[in-house]
Amino acid sequence: MSTIICKHCGDDSGFYVKERVTGTVAVYYTEEGKYHEDQTDMYEHLSHVGGKKAYCSSCHKYIGKSEDLIKS
Repeated sequence: MSTIICKHCGDDSGFYVKERVTGTVAVYYTEEGKYHEDQTDMYEHLSHVGGKKAYCSSCHKYIGKSEDLIKS
């Protein structure tokens, strides 16, 4: 497996994509009113749009199409 290296800054720590997320979530709290730690289910019913461009996690410059960089 090859490592993705930013052509601008040389960083190899990864990349991110920008997506527009819409939907409604339920945020859970404990009986003491504190934020419940396990909130992973809240993301299941959200809609994601975009994410076609990839940006370096370090310098935030465009590094390519996300479909070409994301491994299955």
